[in-house]
Amino acid sequence: MSAPAEPLPAPREVHRTGESALFEGDSIAWLRTLPDSSVDLVFADPPYNIKKAAWDSFESAEAYISWSMEWMVEASRVLTPTGSLYVCGFPEVLADLKHPAMRHFHSVRWLVWHYRNKANLGSDWGRSHEAILHFRKSRATRIDQDPVRIPYGAHTLKYPGRAQAETSAFSQGREQRAEAWQPHPLGAKPKDVIEVPTTCNGMGEKTPHPTQKPEELVRKFVLASSPAGGLVLDPFSGSGTTAVVAEQLGRRWLACELEPEYNAWAVQRLENVQRRTEQEWIEHDRAAARRRASIR
Repeated sequence: MSAPAEPLPAPREVHRTGESALFEGDSIAWLRTLPDSSVDLVFADPPYNIKKAAWDSFESAEAYISWSMEWMVEASRVLTPTGSLYVCGFPEVLADLKHPAMRHFHSVRWLVWHYRNKANLGSDWGRSHEAILHFRKSRATRIDQDPVRIPYGAHTLKYPGRAQAETSAFSQGREQRAEAWQPHPLGAKPKDVIEVPTTCNGMGEKTPHPTQKPEELVRKFVLASSPAGGLVLDPFSGSGTTAVVAEQLGRRWLACELEPEYNAWAVQRLENVQRRTEQEWIEHDRAAARRRASIR
């Protein structure tokens, strides 16, 4: 969102569901109105500065970095001491943001969103992944692994009772345990490469938004990094995916978007949210992953 000739509109509320609300206006101005240490999770899919649309164009890389630090400082401020910020982007873009942003966070992990269903029509390397930076507000930040565990590999399950190598996390730094390692009943710990298809035509959640993220992807981060009933925030909410997912999973949410058309799509989605229990959503996504694996 490059600096426009006219001031950006002041944020105004355009939709409310209980304690949750969608706003329209400048995201940075909106973030500055929120109280300190009040949000459990910020999920942000900001402009990438790749000229995807008018709101995705900046004068220079330096201008983009400067603008990014403005909103990331505010995101850090509103997070609780155990809070998380996830930032989506292309790796070559996020690489410029990681170092300056670390002045405002305790630590960060680099995650990869891998997809197989995106057409590669250019003459360059075909893109099949994007990056997601997971900034942690403090040492106390944790992820809840159980809702986002993944299936074990066939080799692991072939030898479920084997003792672990001395170099493994299970036995490193200790004498070899008497008991053998056993698979967790919910699956293996989540990895830092997450495979979920991009949104595409034929999916009920699809809108005309040019950079819409899939609900299945966002559900993983909401489940892993926010408690039941917690507060989830999206400062660039687009067509409303984060708000929809938070509503699905029983979280409170706050979201802001500059474009009225995108907000109209978001409101329509929010008024038609599918109601399931958290466990039903977890099984829904696990079943989808199993179906994809079975047809390869």
